[in-house]
Amino acid sequence: MEPTANVKKAERPRFWVAFLFRDLAAGETFKPDVLHLTVIPWFVTEVTQEQVIKAFVNKFTRLKQFEITIGETGEFKSRRRISVNFVVPSPRITDIHARALDWLAELQGRWAVKTPHVGDDYIPHIRRRKGHNFSEFEKVRLTGLSLVSAFRRGDDQRTVIARVGFDEK
Repeated sequence: MEPTANVKKAERPRFWVAFLFRDLAAGETFKPDVLHLTVIPWFVTEVTQEQVIKAFVNKFTRLKQFEITIGETGEFKSRRRISVNFVVPSPRITDIHARALDWLAELQGRWAVKTPHVGDDYIPHIRRRKGHNFSEFEKVRLTGLSLVSAFRRGDDQRTVIARVGFDEK
């Protein structure tokens, strides 16, 4: 089943899958300015949070660590200009993104954002944040994947609800 379109006001928690560049364990909270590379954006599902976590761990366990190369600086233009570092194309990121889309379909999830930019529209990037950026051509090792949750309460509080560490080799 394909994920359905936008859900404006979800009463259930929203979920998001990303590589976080700060080592945050399950249960830790953070604000949106933490550097990250989104794998799939916010979504909602009718299954319980416990089921989402279990399915996440099952789907992403046993992957291997890998390195990405930070690409050039650019901008996304939506309602405002968003400064980003593009990530040099990587089959590993593309594979994990596709795996995440399959996982979302298994959960019968729906997007909680108006334009999810997934599939052919997915452009791996890291949003630039004042004082916390990567440099072009910098190599960054991805050691695990995080499942993040938040409610629509306006405090910008995010919680890591699961993290899958990748195998070293």
